[in-house]
Amino acid sequence: FWIGLIAALVAAVAVLAVSEAINSTTAIILMAGTGGLLFPLMRSGERCEERSGSSSPAIRRYNRGMLAASLAYILGMGIAVLLTNAMGLEGNILWLIAFLPVAPIFAMIWVMTRYIIDEEDEYLRHLAVMANMGGLALLMGLASLWGFFEEFELVSHAPGWLSVPVWAVGMGLTRWWMTRSIRPEGDKQ
Repeated sequence: FWIGLIAALVAAVAVLAVSEAINSTTAIILMAGTGGLLFPLMRSGERCEERSGSSSPAIRRYNRGMLAASLAYILGMGIAVLLTNAMGLEGNILWLIAFLPVAPIFAMIWVMTRYIIDEEDEYLRHLAVMANMGGLALLMGLASLWGFFEEFELVSHAPGWLSVPVWAVGMGLTRWWMTRSIRPEGDKQ
């Protein structure tokens, strides 16, 4: 439910922004507002993990670390875009501003690495590694496909920052698929 709601809101804001029904500042504020839905999404995920027996102290630390890094990413991106648009920044300060959304990505990588190191349950560690591989597979596949389409001038250039959201979607879909495939038949929703 929460993933669907977040995706629908992000899509609605994107459509409004592309159609110029809202300006870029409003779009950024609305997109950042959807970040608040990450809290109930995390709680819902933790309840599912507890019910399925796939919870651990390491996964709870991972969830909280990823939530903090994700919120910092959203905040950093919003601040960087707003400051750049409002002030017309350039030069060295622009380099620093552009780094604001990148620093939380390094935090996400650190949180994922710590989880894989700290998780004592081999099966849960396996699920995390496989979910990461699924995200990587989606990212590499789409980037290669889009790159060839771009090379033959079939599509316009896609910004590099899309790599993190594409990877995250791939990781989430892989984890969802793995979780569904291991549930007993009567428990699938």
